[in-house]
Amino acid sequence: MRRRYGLRGLARAGLARAGLAAALAVTVVACGGGSDGASGGAAASDPAAKGSPVKLMIIAPTGTAGTNYPEMVAATRAAVRGVNARGGIGGRPVELVHCNERNDAAAAKKCAQQAVDSGVLAVVSEVSGAGGIMPILQNAGIPSIGSAGISADGSELSSPVSYVVSPLTLYPAVCPALLAKAGANHLGLVGYDLSASDRLIVMAEGGAKAVNHPISPKIRIPITTSDFTPAISQLSRSGADGAVLVVFDQAAYAVISKAGQQIRTCHAAGTLSPKYLATLGPAADKLVVATAFPELSQAAQFPEVARMVAELDAEQAAGDADAAPALRTTTTTTGAWLSVQIAEKVGNQVSGPLTSKNLLAQLNRTNKLDLGGIVPPLDLTATTPIPGAERIFNTTMRGARWDSASKSFVPLGPETYNGLDILRRAGS
Repeated sequence: MRRRYGLRGLARAGLARAGLAAALAVTVVACGGGSDGASGGAAASDPAAKGSPVKLMIIAPTGTAGTNYPEMVAATRAAVRGVNARGGIGGRPVELVHCNERNDAAAAKKCAQQAVDSGVLAVVSEVSGAGGIMPILQNAGIPSIGSAGISADGSELSSPVSYVVSPLTLYPAVCPALLAKAGANHLGLVGYDLSASDRLIVMAEGGAKAVNHPISPKIRIPITTSDFTPAISQLSRSGADGAVLVVFDQAAYAVISKAGQQIRTCHAAGTLSPKYLATLGPAADKLVVATAFPELSQAAQFPEVARMVAELDAEQAAGDADAAPALRTTTTTTGAWLSVQIAEKVGNQVSGPLTSKNLLAQLNRTNKLDLGGIVPPLDLTATTPIPGAERIFNTTMRGARWDSASKSFVPLGPETYNGLDILRRAGS
């Protein structure tokens, strides 16, 4: 089973600290034991881009027995293909380096050191639960744009060289509003009886307070729970018709299946596999998720999403099987592609030599960064007040619901939800 940005990753990243209190050409270079998958595209020598190439790196596991992200690598390839077609960054062609951290702590640090040794301009998208990457990049002054925020040391959320644009860390605060939007009136919660879950549950309580739907009951279960019938029975007896889930993906599937058509459930997008949800049939139709970006199906409403899809189609046509539509996801694909857009837009504003340190300085001067409506304009000069999660620069989410007929997520509505504002309202 393929795990995405689930509670396990959130807890590892130190998100338990994120309480109410406080992602025409490209060359792929292998490192850290090699790159998995075809390189895609041509050599980074588009006639519009002149001079020596600059390098961007994606650090993500592929080809392992654990969690893999080939679609993120393909998304950065597609994005760099588009950047080079537009003339590169600062007029210089771009090469993409994929370093495979292989879900291994030692390999992850080697990837970070490879970024330093090869003089990359920036890391664009980095997924590693091991940790240890940010301190190495920070020491070298190399920005990391679009980190996943799941590292064991929590440094992706706090390092001054990290720029996180996916706010799924705040999903519990947004879930109550999404459940209410979907028609739930009496909210409950199912969460693990772990200290790492406490602050996530506090966020859910704050979100519920903000929409005047207090959470009751709050059901805490052992992490070893395999039979969720008692929890569903307790929710039903209380009259709850909606529940925030603060559990790992396998437990979430079990709750969703048991709840069936009786109780709406809410979790974070990217946590639950569409392939697995499809096996649950109509029982999963009451699921809603907090998502960082518009759905890929909304390309007609979001021109930048349409451009991303076109660039992915071009990458697939060039022979990159990992860019196929079946592998694309709203969370990981969009996040990876968007990271390259940030590097391009901000890199083109750098005065003086195009170096990692100058790019870092320009990032820290950038506000009102327009990314075509995929996310609100970003202010990279302002950190969040959440201790240990200061480097989340987009706190706005959307809602989506599972549709068993199409076997996909569809937009819950046009509304957006600012998780940080919700928590502020709850605390006022």
